[in-house]
Formats: sequence, C-alpha cells, structure tokens
Amino acid sequence: MAPAPNCENKHHESQQAFLEIAIFNASSAQIAYTSCADRLELCAEGSSVNGGTTPSLSTLESVITSLQKIAQRTTISGEDHITNPVKIKKRSIPIFAMIRPRGGDFVYSDEEFKVMKEQLLSLKSATYHQTTGKKNDSQEQNLFGKVDGFVFGILTNHKLVDRERNEELVKLAAPLPCTFHRAFDEVITSFERSDISAIRQDELLPRGIIDECEAVINAGFASILTSGGSGRSAVDGARHIAALTEVAKDRIEIIAGGGVRSTNVGELRRQSTHTRFFHSSAILAKSDGQVMDVADADEIVKLKKELMAPLG
Repeated sequence: MAPAPNCENKHHESQQAFLEIAIFNASSAQIAYTSCADRLELCAEGSSVNGGTTPSLSTLESVITSLQKIAQRTTISGEDHITNPVKIKKRSIPIFAMIRPRGGDFVYSDEEFKVMKEQLLSLKSATYHQTTGKKNDSQEQNLFGKVDGFVFGILTNHKLVDRERNEELVKLAAPLPCTFHRAFDEVITSFERSDISAIRQDELLPRGIIDECEAVINAGFASILTSGGSGRSAVDGARHIAALTEVAKDRIEIIAGGGVRSTNVGELRRQSTHTRFFHSSAILAKSDGQVMDVADADEIVKLKKELMAPLG
C-alpha cells in the first residue's frame, strides 16, 4: 500500500498540479479527502456507467455529513477504508456538483433545460452546516456545508457550444464557478472530421475549436474538462489538451480527464507540459474484474505522487 502524504491547502500555487476526483457516494468522498485530492466532482450514485448525472440532495447531504465527521478529527487511522495514518492539514475540500439530467448526448430539450436550472438552484441553496454548540467554533463548523461550484455543458444540434443556455446557467450559479464538462470532447471531434486544411500555420487547432473555446470563456466558465476528443483517453488526446492549454492562456483552466490513472498521468504530463489540472475517478477493477463506484485510496495517493514529481 502506498504511504499516504500530508494534505495541505496549496491548491493554486503556480507550478503545482491539481487533482480532482469524480465521486458517486460518501465513501469515495471520504477516501478522496483523506488521500489528499484537491477537489471533488459529485455525481449521482450509480451514474459512473454513463459519465455522471446530477446528484440528489440526499447524496449531497450524505457526502457533506461524512466529510464533516472526518474534518473534526486531526488524524485518521484505520477508519473508512484508510489503513495508513493521514495527517489532515487542510480543513476543507471544494465540492463541484454535476448538472446533467440524463446520460447520453448533451443536446437538451426545453423541458430538460428547465430541469437543469431547477437542479442547479436546488443544489446551490442546500446547506448542511454542522453546529457543535461551542461558542468559539464558528470557523470550524463551516468547513463543509454546501456545494462550491458546478459542472455542466450544453451543445446545439450541430455540436457547437450553446452560448445562450450555458451563459444562463453560469449566471444562475454565480458567484460559484462552473466547469464546462466533457461535452467539449464532442465539439473537438466534430471539427476534426471537418476540413483539417482550415488550420492556419500559426494556429494550434482548427479555427472552429478555438472559436468554441472562446465561447466557453465568454460564457463565464472557470474551466473546461476534456480528454481532447470523444471516444479517447486523455493520453490519446494529449496533443489537443496541450493546444487548448496554450489557447486558454490563463483565461480558463483546462482540466485533463478521461482514463487518467497513476500509470499514465506521467506520460500525459510529459505530452501536455503546461496543463496543471487533472481529473480521475480513481476507480479500479477488482481482481475478479468487477468495477465498483468507489475510489481507490492507493490510486489517489499514487496519482498525487506522480503529479508532485518533477517533469523528466
């Protein structure tokens, strides 16, 4: 078992890689937090098979309650899937909630869009702050209590960013930040299949992909989660991820996600050297081939170690 590192709140130092873990239950939330992940992407229970959908309020409450219990303790030893002592120096971890009413494509009907707005507002207003009854615990009791951001993406029938609808959701989410999720992979693939000769020599990507990235930026998103194209892993799409990172120029974070594991994240970093944000579910198949919706603690620790290692 990999030794667990110390966890500290240093999320945004300029050269430090950042690890987001997709979770589908409270068990994974506890594992990710105590294994030093930097952020959680919360999806509905059992939805890993279709890429994640909107979590229920009961799932959000379960996750927050489980994290509150851990945050009250200074050292975790031998509990909740963790067998190595973990010194929790950071006192919180951001939770971004998925807003996706169903699996499948990212083109939504008017009714589905209405549901997305309702889901976002419901999750945004939900609070589960813990009160201990002590007079001087105001800082401690608010460590966890609500979502910190949202993850969604809406496309048009032509596989373009739906400017109007995405901007409306971003405004509803404000002041919380939003990630445009892997719907962007379909945008990339759509333009790959068009006339590749449209790329000018001074451009890293087809003009259409650049324009759609600009549309996401203009809509007010804080980040884009992508594997560099639909139907591929982030390693296979590393060239596009690297190019998007260059196009973004610190105006928006590009998060590399899609089959990211400790065994390949080093290669992904070498191919996309300026990308600092990485996304993984850290779910591994068991020896019998069965895949559960629970993150693997050792895998998260190994991912963090790979991301902390110097690029060679």
